[in-house]
Amino acid sequence: MSTNFKEYTVADYFKDRLEEIGVDHMFGVAGNYTAGLLDTILADSQSPITIKGNANEICAGFAADAYARLKGPSALYVTYSVGAFSLLNTIAGSYVEQVPVILINGAPTNKEDQISKCAGLLYSHTTGYEFVDIHMFRPVTVAAERVNNALQAPYQIDSALTALLSEQRPIYFEVTEDIWRSPCQRPQGRIRERQNDTLTVSCAKQAAEATLKLMLSKPKSIFWAGIELQRFGLQDEFLNLLEVINRHHTMPDGQIHFVTSALSKSVIAETHPWFEGCVTLTPSEVQDLVGEDGVLVGLGAWTTGKDTGNQDIRSSNTVLSAHKGVYVGADFYPSVMLKDYLLYLTEAFEVLAKHAPAQLAGLRKPNPVCSFPNTDNQLGYDSFFAAISSWLAEDDVLIVDAGFPLIGAQRVKVPARGGFVAQAAWLSIGYSVPAGTGVKCAYPDKRSIVVVGDGAFHETCQAVADQHAYGQNTVVFVLANGIYGIEQYLVNPNPFRKPPVDYQDKLLNQVYSYNDLPSWQIAKLPDAFGGKGIKVTSVEQLLGALEEIRQNDMINYVVEVCIPKEDTPSTITAEAPTAVGEDEISNPQWPPANKF
Repeated sequence: MSTNFKEYTVADYFKDRLEEIGVDHMFGVAGNYTAGLLDTILADSQSPITIKGNANEICAGFAADAYARLKGPSALYVTYSVGAFSLLNTIAGSYVEQVPVILINGAPTNKEDQISKCAGLLYSHTTGYEFVDIHMFRPVTVAAERVNNALQAPYQIDSALTALLSEQRPIYFEVTEDIWRSPCQRPQGRIRERQNDTLTVSCAKQAAEATLKLMLSKPKSIFWAGIELQRFGLQDEFLNLLEVINRHHTMPDGQIHFVTSALSKSVIAETHPWFEGCVTLTPSEVQDLVGEDGVLVGLGAWTTGKDTGNQDIRSSNTVLSAHKGVYVGADFYPSVMLKDYLLYLTEAFEVLAKHAPAQLAGLRKPNPVCSFPNTDNQLGYDSFFAAISSWLAEDDVLIVDAGFPLIGAQRVKVPARGGFVAQAAWLSIGYSVPAGTGVKCAYPDKRSIVVVGDGAFHETCQAVADQHAYGQNTVVFVLANGIYGIEQYLVNPNPFRKPPVDYQDKLLNQVYSYNDLPSWQIAKLPDAFGGKGIKVTSVEQLLGALEEIRQNDMINYVVEVCIPKEDTPSTITAEAPTAVGEDEISNPQWPPANKF
């Protein structure tokens, strides 16, 4: 907290409240509209907040998001409109995936705002539309405040920060430049998240009892460990629940195990003996796991597109619990806090085990998930991820981008809790490279290992320069196949089939030209950005690069991994023969006579 005797200002209030809730990193691009806050932080040599500059606002936004996923609230500072507009994508991703990011947007002064309205003068960075920035961010934040009055500032700041802690989602501040140094009252009390009421606790207990009853009626159960276990720090409570259930069994087939999904991969270390794999929980996959006589119990799990194959999996055989609500079959229990639900579910199993342990005997695990296929030493997605899976260490955090990298990475065995980061719901390409910056800031003793396609790398490659400037040892593997592979697959998967359908319309037999990428010499970019570049074209060269990287833990690397244009992860290879592209549906040759 500020202890000097200068006049206490709105900037001081902001700084002290940020420090109080644990913010110790701010990412962004400097601008004069936020200088009052940044100068106040820099002037306090005892402040724990480190101000990090970034190559651009998008890199700052993704870095802040990744940091906050692992460490707690982070903050962004930008300049009105020209800076803030670039962050709409990143903040929307944080909102969708429940990440507590604080966006601080410096705005023109009150005087400039009034002159603009009265005289029609268009100041720098303004559109002429009144308060356009805050209107833009309100739909993707849980609180948005325009701070232009020093007397009101403390109440606005405290209210928004309370929403941040309670909802674990982004908030937005728009602060006029002249307010930063205006005198302000000091903080009263502390910022706290909103507490549960008696009704929510009662609903949590009812939901837990209903869950136990359903599981006992359909004993072939398995848990789905969801992303909210990490978001709300409930991994240990989840493992305690499993321990309570499984400690009463001596036979392996009497235990209950768990799976994860793309969004929740590594919420529990994947070396855990009860972990059964990272899967896409489509209705057919749920059927394979539990059949008609079992229950899929999602704890802190979201039914997002990537996790469930864009299908609705709710049924009489599912329990889907998340912060603020639980579905037990068709019954819904609103306003349930996930922590309360977990505690009551554990308590219910403890009582059952004490009084009627034999009723647990039917619970059992599914079949193990398969590993990587044989790749015959050809460099491609599967051989790359197979090599990474055996190379990854507990002190590494694997960050992967949307598209084929995210799909291919699902089989990688992640040895550490929280050792995998991906934007698996919002799916903005380019997320992973700057996210690697944020991960390293959150975990200085770990190493960020980024896997990104070359199309996504084109979006945010400047983050490599940030990583070098920060003195990080991040490694960026760019899987370079020369195309937007996932976009081609969604529109027309035919080029990835083995063999492809021989269409009369030859355009359907090849990768579309608009999915081709500019040819970059990716391994040479570190010559400008900093770090070391390596280009590999074979599995042998890849293994050599991995050995070199492991021996040099003080260098940031960019590794260009050259992959054939038609290569895909094995999951896609298996799906491609029967997948139907958007351009194939109306084609007179679909389905082909010899339908695979």
